[in-house]
Amino acid sequence: MLFLSALKRSARLLLIAALTTGLITTANATIMQYLDIEDLTRLSSDIFHGQVVSTSVYWNAERTSIYTAIRVRIGETFKGSTRRDQIVTVTQPGGEKDGIRMDYAGRPEFAAGESVALFTIRGKRDDFIVVGLKQGKMRVERSEVIRDFSGITLVDGAGRGKSLRPVNLKSTRLTVDELRNRIARVR
Repeated sequence: MLFLSALKRSARLLLIAALTTGLITTANATIMQYLDIEDLTRLSSDIFHGQVVSTSVYWNAERTSIYTAIRVRIGETFKGSTRRDQIVTVTQPGGEKDGIRMDYAGRPEFAAGESVALFTIRGKRDDFIVVGLKQGKMRVERSEVIRDFSGITLVDGAGRGKSLRPVNLKSTRLTVDELRNRIARVR
């Protein structure tokens, strides 16, 4: 009887371990609802185009999390109260500091000198936070806006009781004028 009880307990532990391993394995990809320009506009308090001045990575006060601060010089405001030539700070979790990297799939990456269009909300410390992870950060090259969806799986916003379906992206590029017009129609 004691042997049977131990066998059942071992079988339960193996089942829990197998399920946990399965969950961990599938947790490597970021799956999120696709947000078009109009969705991003509705969710954002401030939308602007600017140039990344610098990035810096730091620990929080408890040294339990790493954050990246991105300084952006505003070139044009599409929505909100930022001003041309103002330098704002965009903060996001993740980065590499002291040989330790904290990262997650879908985290937008920034480089000094990069031209970007950002969909943001106001943070707690007079900073900004990108809306929709990578979806809220777009690279700007001359008059073209480029959306980067690498590392994330996008699904449609299926209604209640419907299964989620992967989104077939029609275009990941648009002009700055098209971006400006689409934002203005929703604002």
